[in-house]
Amino acid sequence: MKKIFVIIVAGLICCLSCQEKKEFRFVVMSDTHFGKTDAVEKVSRSLKCLLGKQPVAEAVFVVGDITDKGKKEQYEQAFATFSDKKNVPEGVKVYFIGGNNHDNQNEGYKIISDILKQPMNQYVVINGYPFITVSEGGHPYNNPDSIEYNRVAKRFLEEKLAYASKKFKGKPIFVFMHVPPENTCYGSLREEGWGTPYFSETLNKYPQAVVFSGHSHYPIGDPRSINQNVFTSINDGSTTYGEVAKGEISIGIHPEKHNDVTEALIVNVSREGNLTIERWDTYRNEEILPLWTVEAPYDGTNFKYKNRDGLPSPSFKADDRVKASPVTSDSCIVTFPQATDNENVFSYKIDIFLSGINDFSTTPVASWLLFSQFYLNSETPRSLTAALGGLKPKTEYKAVVTAFDSWKNASKPIVSDPFTTPKQ
Repeated sequence: MKKIFVIIVAGLICCLSCQEKKEFRFVVMSDTHFGKTDAVEKVSRSLKCLLGKQPVAEAVFVVGDITDKGKKEQYEQAFATFSDKKNVPEGVKVYFIGGNNHDNQNEGYKIISDILKQPMNQYVVINGYPFITVSEGGHPYNNPDSIEYNRVAKRFLEEKLAYASKKFKGKPIFVFMHVPPENTCYGSLREEGWGTPYFSETLNKYPQAVVFSGHSHYPIGDPRSINQNVFTSINDGSTTYGEVAKGEISIGIHPEKHNDVTEALIVNVSREGNLTIERWDTYRNEEILPLWTVEAPYDGTNFKYKNRDGLPSPSFKADDRVKASPVTSDSCIVTFPQATDNENVFSYKIDIFLSGINDFSTTPVASWLLFSQFYLNSETPRSLTAALGGLKPKTEYKAVVTAFDSWKNASKPIVSDPFTTPKQ
């Protein structure tokens, strides 16, 4: 009898050990903005894309701005969409994280827990790994523009990180918050205005932390979307539309076809505790490569996305040419092929100079910053066109195009043949 008991106990220990070493995956998405006209369609399509992959993810984390205006009917729409078994298969758990500037408008945080049936801040263990969600905004109901968190959220994060770091030594601690920690991943820089410094002191103590955030709607195809300067900080994109930082291009923060950009992540956890992070363009059902890999030990010694400079610079082919032709006496059209880069070409600077000028560091007659549209993936145009004004009649000019990557590294420019604007 004693021998049988020992065998049973050993079997149970073995089973528990196997459970903790199980390979599993989870989905991270954000900025669903229920209440917008096409939100249900875009979120449903994204869920089918992400949860249609094998093996099926065990959980979905919706990282804030669940709704567009924080209204009761918008939360009900969100709950219905995520409860639909056509979108989320039976057995897949969905975790909701409140956003700070959209979800706390109107009824906002007063009703989020009632409709979505979850607490604002959560600590759960999935397959032997700790997961922490933080939602509490600092100024609910009366200041919807605030992106800060309150003391409840800060205390919760401090306590759970301290607990998890001791209980799960050497393992990643997954943290989800809508607003990114300031000066980490793309979308969190102080000058961009989307990040928060509120948790920095706490998070900087824990290289184990793997923090997922949204808020900026910046594309996850940008290599800056993962950062490991102290801990791992990841931008998870947007499920409704894309943006870029103010000042990066001349057209503004919403480039061409930004409504055709819906993105999310699938995180794979290996038996050894290593992570492979898949980036998905859910609008086209296309994976964005390369995979991101985060490997043990989670003490900062094996961080590969740290202090990067993006070199080498982008480049054009030897036979690439700029075509420039006048349209009116004071404007022209410039067309050129896309450059290439080891990661992404982010943008182009198009300058118009008088044809006799060869020093391109001087002030041009006209300039334009154009987005490469890399976030369209297989539909990224092979060549780009821009119209520039501010020229003079009966004057000879040339167009100069320079490519820039996400780190602002510049290519050698390509130059057009001279062209002359017509008489007015």
